[in-house]
Amino acid sequence: MRYLSWVPLAIGGVLVATGATAQRRNVGDLVIVPEAQVEVALKGADYLLAGFNLVSNPGEGSTFTGGQLRLGYEHFWNEHWSGGATLRILGGSNYSYGDFLGLEGNVTPGLLVRHSGTIGGFNFRQRLGLEYATTFDVLGSSNENRALTRLRLDVDRVFPLGGKLAIRPRIAYEVVTYLRLQRDENELKERVVDFGNLRAEVGVRLSPHVDFTPWVASQTYYLNTLPQFDATGKQTGGGRTNLLTPLVGLDLRVTVFTKAATAERVQLPTQH
Repeated sequence: MRYLSWVPLAIGGVLVATGATAQRRNVGDLVIVPEAQVEVALKGADYLLAGFNLVSNPGEGSTFTGGQLRLGYEHFWNEHWSGGATLRILGGSNYSYGDFLGLEGNVTPGLLVRHSGTIGGFNFRQRLGLEYATTFDVLGSSNENRALTRLRLDVDRVFPLGGKLAIRPRIAYEVVTYLRLQRDENELKERVVDFGNLRAEVGVRLSPHVDFTPWVASQTYYLNTLPQFDATGKQTGGGRTNLLTPLVGLDLRVTVFTKAATAERVQLPTQH
């Protein structure tokens, strides 16, 4: 249990950094994100992953405005520690519809390390990732390539319902921060945390080969832009702003077993 002692401090620090001095809050329209995944089960709990999702904004009258291909590999050194590599590729009419709305990057490779533990039947995990988002010059876009870090904390519990059927309620919170090694004197100071995502889900395992996960989430894009004022000097826009977006999604996963894998392997949630 000692390894979890830093979790409440980390959560508290994130909440203070992202919400204590926020001045403005805007809530956007609902976004729908369906995803299909194929997971190749390797020896132990190792896996190869290929996933593809689409982003729909019904409030804007569009069907699908973006899509993301996700590739990944993760190796488990023991029951508590694992690490791997990821690759995200974005396409469509909007190049900022990845895991986080507003996060640009057409091609984003990354590395991750994960710690897992169990207390009283509950699974606790901490995932730390490092990525580099590369944005191509599309239609004169001025978006820059940027390195970023990602920290996710989550907890879940598996409830067998008889036979091969089981459900896994889960809640997760993740923050993303751009790496800023140097800032010009006249450059506007950015927020400590750039993106946040609170997600709740219920995974349903129909068999070792098929499971699906409906989920809801609230994403926040933390901005700091030049303030705007009216004729009386009252601020009407800009400044420290939190852009909130509600999301609804459904992940469908098919697991393919190799000769080295077993049906009793420990499998991660679909959010990986």
